[in-house]
Amino acid sequence: MNSTKSILLLTSAFIFSVFSSFGQINLRYEKNETLKYDEIIEAYRYLDKTWEEAKLFEVGLTDIGKPLHLFVISKDKDFDPESIHSRKKCVVFINNGIHPGEPPGIDASIQFSEDLLSGKDGLNSLLDHTVICIVPVYNVGGCLNRSPYHRTNQDTPPESGFRGNAKHLDLNRDFIKMDSKNARSLVQAFHEWKPEVFLDTHVTNGSDHQYVITLIPTIYQRLPEPMSRFFREKMIPDLFSQMHKTPYEMIPYVNWLKGGSNPDQGIAAYYDAPRVSTGFASTFNTYAFMTENHVYKEFRDQVKSVYAFMKALVSFSNINSEEIIRTKNEADEQSKHAKQFTSKWKLDRTHSESLLFKGYEGGMVKSQLTEQMLYHYDRNRPYEKEVPFYRQFLPEESLTKPEMYLIPQAWEKAIRHLQLNGVKLERLVKDIEIEVNAYHLSSYQFSTRLNNGHFRVNDIQTTKEQQKIQFYKGDYIVIMNQKLNRFIMEVLEPVCGDSYLSWNFFNPVFERREYFSPSGFESKALKYLDENPELKKQFEKKKGTDPEFAKNSYAQFSYIYNHSPYLEKSYLRYPVYRIEEKQDLPLE
Repeated sequence: MNSTKSILLLTSAFIFSVFSSFGQINLRYEKNETLKYDEIIEAYRYLDKTWEEAKLFEVGLTDIGKPLHLFVISKDKDFDPESIHSRKKCVVFINNGIHPGEPPGIDASIQFSEDLLSGKDGLNSLLDHTVICIVPVYNVGGCLNRSPYHRTNQDTPPESGFRGNAKHLDLNRDFIKMDSKNARSLVQAFHEWKPEVFLDTHVTNGSDHQYVITLIPTIYQRLPEPMSRFFREKMIPDLFSQMHKTPYEMIPYVNWLKGGSNPDQGIAAYYDAPRVSTGFASTFNTYAFMTENHVYKEFRDQVKSVYAFMKALVSFSNINSEEIIRTKNEADEQSKHAKQFTSKWKLDRTHSESLLFKGYEGGMVKSQLTEQMLYHYDRNRPYEKEVPFYRQFLPEESLTKPEMYLIPQAWEKAIRHLQLNGVKLERLVKDIEIEVNAYHLSSYQFSTRLNNGHFRVNDIQTTKEQQKIQFYKGDYIVIMNQKLNRFIMEVLEPVCGDSYLSWNFFNPVFERREYFSPSGFESKALKYLDENPELKKQFEKKKGTDPEFAKNSYAQFSYIYNHSPYLEKSYLRYPVYRIEEKQDLPLE
């Protein structure tokens, strides 16, 4: 057999494995199997070729060297994001395979796409006022790394992908720092399509219960009004109501109240920080959801339940497209003009709602392996009971928005990340001394364990001082009149939980570059104390009250050095500066 004929036969065999004899995609979730990566992409290529209303794009590279795909369904055959938004179409963005060991959304999206395009059961009517964007597989490297051993608690499907990507990163902790090419490609696609609604599909192996699917809506309190009210009072209740009418009743994600040992003590809404997909999306005033299927349920039911949720979400978005678009636009305007920004939230433990929960009785049993006691759910003992549900978050700390931020061009990683997220930057056209508010990092703690490749900076506290600092032609100005203001403050204010400082973008400022030699510094130290009697008084007092200090010669020199002009001003000074009031700066 010649090589050309062999290739043709192999190609035909592969296509037949993906498609049935009727040309429809042959998904295998009914057999508790998920498609492999090449099959997934081939399925979307088939849909692209079959329907003019669909197009498969390559929107950038991933860490494994393969492209990141985006599949778009547009009933009007319009695939220009600006044109789509100008015609008041609601864009729903669905992300799959961020953790490829959690694959039901991957298969459900293919089935949903085919049914939308073919008009099965009239589903194409859901496209009257919506455009659907689907990432077939976000973590391509993890999807290709397929094995029956990755998900220990998961019985079906028997084979699935790996949680980490080709760079061994958890991509659902990478949306702010963007260490991966995957994240940089997806973020650019997100900002190009500017979705009003976002969905990320997952599977959880948390507590055992009777539900196939649970839901994490983004924390609604962070959304500006009237977006927050619409989300809380209309959108979320409608989706739960729609799912209640399917075989897959849905409840909020089972996130035990901290300190509890089971749902009886209460379930708390999951706080989705900006580092995760939904927290990132909502920072840009996008209605964001994360489905969490239950790992112990049959894969076929996981797929069907996500399909049902996608249908409910797109149906709601289609019917309410005008209100979704209006509330998001109003939220964007509010973000431009809001003066205060909440930098830290806390769960309100004083306020709860009653939630009917269908679980299994549990208790401590002896392990056959270790003969130690462990918690075990008894699926032969189902129950229904009311449990408290805590979903109210309260502002704990807030910040006032500056007029602008100033970032020296040396910090190119922070600048590049801002640009990738669509932040408008201007530049100085000449060297100039500017009066700014500078943060001094008065307290902080580096983590002792790696967090997605980073020893993060935690518990950051600052003091603020007005200073005149020399800046240079080409340094960057961020004027705070943008609809992205909330994102800007999340990443540039050092005390925020996912600030660029916390993710190590500015680590060099934690190190000194100038030092002293006690013998060489002594004459200058004595002179400085004579010229500053108040410091000398404090120095003598410390020697008299602190025996360890009094015995430590180097500590005494350091005390004077650290309180003198000889201490480098850039040490522990955060290199992003606030300008509080309007200034007429020389900008390009």
